[in-house]
Formats: sequence, C-alpha cells, structure tokens
Amino acid sequence: MKRLFQVLNAVLAGFVGTLLLATASILVLMFSTREPGRRAVGLFGGVFFQAADRSDGSMTLELGVENWTVFVALWLVLSALVFVSMLIFGWLRRYRDALAANRPDLK
Repeated sequence: MKRLFQVLNAVLAGFVGTLLLATASILVLMFSTREPGRRAVGLFGGVFFQAADRSDGSMTLELGVENWTVFVALWLVLSALVFVSMLIFGWLRRYRDALAANRPDLK
C-alpha cells in the first residue's frame, strides 16, 4: 500500500512538473519571439507560439501543443525521477536510523 501511495504521488508530481515546464516554455517563447508571423516551437518541439498582425491593426496570438508525445515522455521521465528519489531518500532515512540505533551518541 505504501508503494502504491508513492507511485501515485510520483505520477501526480510528474504531471504537475510537466505542466509547469510547458507553461514556463510558452512564457519564454512569448517573450523571446521578436517578429510577428514567426512560429516558435519550444520544449523539445512540444509547444508552439505564433503572433500575427491583422489588417485592422490588432494582433492575434496562437499557442498550444505541437506534439503530445513530448508531454507523455516528459511526464513519464519526471514521474520516474520522483519515484526513484523517493526510494533513495527512504533508503537513506532507514540507513540513518539503523546507524543511530547502533550508536547512541548519534541521536
């Protein structure tokens, strides 16, 4: 049950991390695109941003997802990294507790 909880937390953390990276990537694209009419792609080809001038003097903005497989791969990689880090920190905590149990001066 504990591992299932860790896996669910890792999947959720991977999802939130992917959303944060996608949002940050779109914001970077928005502020780094200088000329209108140019389509900029970021996050390994996962998101795009394009600004275009209209005939009435206003501007249209388009942004969105270019490639869903990038998001799925990023979600899986981030989830795996979070899960492995949970396992490593748990192992280190148990190791520290075992050392402290054998040596009372470490408590």
